[in-house]
Amino acid sequence: MLSVLRPRFRGIRGGTAWAPGAGRPLRVLVSSRPPAHLVAYVDQLIGDDSRGEAPRGVQFEFRRHLYGSFDADVIHLTSTSAVVGDRRVPERERIRRARRFVKTLKRRKIALVRPLLFDETRHRREPSRTEEILHQATTSYVLLHPVTTPPSQDATIIPQSHMRDRFLGYPRGETVPGRLLMISRHVLNPAYEAPLKVFSVAEVPGCTLRIAGNVPPVLADSFARTISRSPVSISHRKEPLSDAACVDEITQAELIILAAPHSYETLSTAILALSLDRPVLVEDTPGMRLLADEVGADWVRVHEGRLTAAALETAMQAIRVAPPRGRPNLDAREPNDIASRYAAAFHAAALKTSANDMR
Repeated sequence: MLSVLRPRFRGIRGGTAWAPGAGRPLRVLVSSRPPAHLVAYVDQLIGDDSRGEAPRGVQFEFRRHLYGSFDADVIHLTSTSAVVGDRRVPERERIRRARRFVKTLKRRKIALVRPLLFDETRHRREPSRTEEILHQATTSYVLLHPVTTPPSQDATIIPQSHMRDRFLGYPRGETVPGRLLMISRHVLNPAYEAPLKVFSVAEVPGCTLRIAGNVPPVLADSFARTISRSPVSISHRKEPLSDAACVDEITQAELIILAAPHSYETLSTAILALSLDRPVLVEDTPGMRLLADEVGADWVRVHEGRLTAAALETAMQAIRVAPPRGRPNLDAREPNDIASRYAAAFHAAALKTSANDMR
């Protein structure tokens, strides 16, 4: 029988809604591990303080699970599982936890801010009762992309920050002409099975395919069979990847192939590759088209529909004729500008909660 952990939210302290002139920084609790040596979404909240120029005025605390005692003016809920548990928890218990959490937010006058990671609302099913409860309690949303469909009008667009300065001093690989790369820090999305098979039949002379990261167990045999048929042109680094390993693999590649274009991991991988001055090839979606318009079409090369052998051959021919020049335009994604925008969003949410409390 599944044992159910019963979280207690009574320790959340707030009491007085934050307001300008409070004499202390805004306290923001983030449902995540702290920023660490591995790049993660939460790095954007902090910015780059290598020159002492990161935004001030916000005091962050990071916790994977929102249980126990802590102070907060704003909770940035990056994952609902931090509050209600994962899918192994029965829905009835998840509803109970959500209601208790919301009750505590209201009693303690704490604003709730939630990010929508890229286009995760695409093909979205009807929300569960748990999701509806948390939605009703959400003060505001942060969208990483303008084509994401917000569940309410109170939403702010804050793009993913670039990572150009994050890897200063990291060893860079020497570019291998013709190397194409499919990469994931942990497990490749199942969507990468298709471009693997496409490469195995495409006529792209002088090109090799590198796969970096583990594959889903259910697709292990499929990947192994395809790779075994082309051992000279396809290689696989089958292991979780550190930041240094990602930098090494990406900088050795001439082109990064991206699948699952609506996922946050794909967007993050695209920004990482562009930060390292490597072009990407991805399906033409509204989001990726906007990214191409922003950074330069030579850097984000799009193809219609799922990748085909013809589309891959066309992309490689175009790169041979007109390789990318200069660097991708990432000016709108400076880390400290992005962190400042998050700080502004948190302050606005706190002010909104304070104003509602005074009514």
